[in-house]
Amino acid sequence: MNIELETTMLNSLTRAKSYFNYLLMVALLMVAAFAIGLFGYDVYLLFSPETPIEKGILATLGSLLILWSTIELIDEEVKHLRGGTSALAAFITLAIAALIRKILVVSLSPEKAKEMLLYGILVLLLCISYWLVSLAGKPITKPPIR
Repeated sequence: MNIELETTMLNSLTRAKSYFNYLLMVALLMVAAFAIGLFGYDVYLLFSPETPIEKGILATLGSLLILWSTIELIDEEVKHLRGGTSALAAFITLAIAALIRKILVVSLSPEKAKEMLLYGILVLLLCISYWLVSLAGKPITKPPIR
């Protein structure tokens, strides 16, 4: 393959990757705005007489969890745009947060015990995945020789 063609292709791919990263950042900002709207709506429902107080509190906590996860993803994307590595751990924490929110909502219904058990197992597996990913990023240190 011609060196000039290869250089041109690599430069084009690098430029396209940058555009996609900026597109991802804009999408994350939109998700954060919607999460703020969802939190506001849940607070409104919390004070409405039709919503039971425990359901309103759990829904509000779930919305805050989504907002927190979105902020973490934005933070990781900013680090990535500044030259950091891709943050798989941030996406795993987002999945954990989403499942915890689902567990909070499902916990209000006693007939969904099997569903809650499955969500709990999924959270456990995601936590193990998070632990393994975080171990992969740490340098291995040898114990001192005596």
